[in-house]
Amino acid sequence: MKIIIAGAGSVGIHLARLFTKEKHDVTLIDNSQKRLAVVGNFLDIITKQGEATSIEVLEEMDIRHADLFVGVTPSESTNMMCCILAHKMGAKKTVARIDNGDYLTPENREFFKSLGVDSMVYPEGLVGKEINHLIERPWVRHWWEMENGQLIVLGVKIRKGVALIDKPIQEICGPNEPFHITAIKRAGETIIPHGKDIIRTNDLAFITTTPQHVEYVQNVVGKSGYSKAKHVMYMGASDSALCSINSLPADVHAKLFEIDSERVEELEKLIRNKNVMLFNEDARGFDKLEEENIRGHQVFVATTDNSETNILACLAAQRMGVQKTIAQVENSDYVALAESFDVGSIINKRTFAAGLIYRMMLRSDVETVKALNIAAAEVAVYHVKEGSKVTQKPVWQLDLPDYANFAGLVRGGRGFLVNGKTTFLPGDTVVVFCIEGYLKKLEHYFK
Repeated sequence: MKIIIAGAGSVGIHLARLFTKEKHDVTLIDNSQKRLAVVGNFLDIITKQGEATSIEVLEEMDIRHADLFVGVTPSESTNMMCCILAHKMGAKKTVARIDNGDYLTPENREFFKSLGVDSMVYPEGLVGKEINHLIERPWVRHWWEMENGQLIVLGVKIRKGVALIDKPIQEICGPNEPFHITAIKRAGETIIPHGKDIIRTNDLAFITTTPQHVEYVQNVVGKSGYSKAKHVMYMGASDSALCSINSLPADVHAKLFEIDSERVEELEKLIRNKNVMLFNEDARGFDKLEEENIRGHQVFVATTDNSETNILACLAAQRMGVQKTIAQVENSDYVALAESFDVGSIINKRTFAAGLIYRMMLRSDVETVKALNIAAAEVAVYHVKEGSKVTQKPVWQLDLPDYANFAGLVRGGRGFLVNGKTTFLPGDTVVVFCIEGYLKKLEHYFK
């Protein structure tokens, strides 16, 4: 597949890395030769210095034969314009990163599609939704609902004293248990576990279950002391924070701290939630946090434009007794640091945007892909077709590679877990966990 990416920022580079793992023909366009030179040091791709909105540049990159064109420069208008041009010049599919969530309404989607922008990705909106999932369930580090909530994937830190520790997966997740441990992040390594793998203290376990058994899983992983948050404190009035605040449940009260007075004036018009108190204050100091009763808040969210500040603020909030902290970490170098400090949940717009765009290069029978934020893994939802390989044998005979496993399925509108005896039927919806970059290799199971 021929893929052209405009923008050598964090999203563009991350996408280029994913696509090259799948052996696709990738070209990266950017107006900075310095950024392209850095990429060329670790990725074997074609790079082109120039403006993505230049017809000459697009022609030189053979745009008429592009299967996918992605606009992820820092400029929304540039992304939209270069996608429109790419479409007009022959690109089969286009995706643009945007900064305005209003573009995602059904009528606006149709309008932009008529111009040549097939899909749009709004990273701030994706992050805002993720923050709200974590506020509602502060005991998890990741939460994902699939097929109208019939299957749940959650990520949880396994602490000392939990009964699961030092036990093999086959003993923990027997055929009668209502959950499966489908991925593990341990000491920087992502593991797709199988029967003899063992859970260790401080593992980040990704667990699949059904809605009626979420509370059971919460107890099994030692998180029964957590309840839904009613009071949340935000530091940094980013667009992601604004998306979160404007869609909070009605029974949640929030305080938002922003040091920039001009931004505060903007927010007075943009915030629609009446349960939010806005402060033109610097929340990095202990005194201010104490003054505003941080100990009475169950969740602290740091979404300033400085990753280091967000990490340090979350650590301070943890020391002051906050149960759940969420840090937006855009600097990739700090993600591992935040993990080592055991910051609660780490959110990165790059992985959210890239995960959504990545599915554009997959077959149409893949409904969605979620890139797990701090684990090098992905979750995909496949629709099973008549005659496909997964319908011909039970799971234990399918010879599934070690880098993937089946997390669950939805049949007849109801979620079920998968075990070795499961045989998939046409019409089933199957959830697959896979090490990042290998999802394409699973396609032959569903053809």
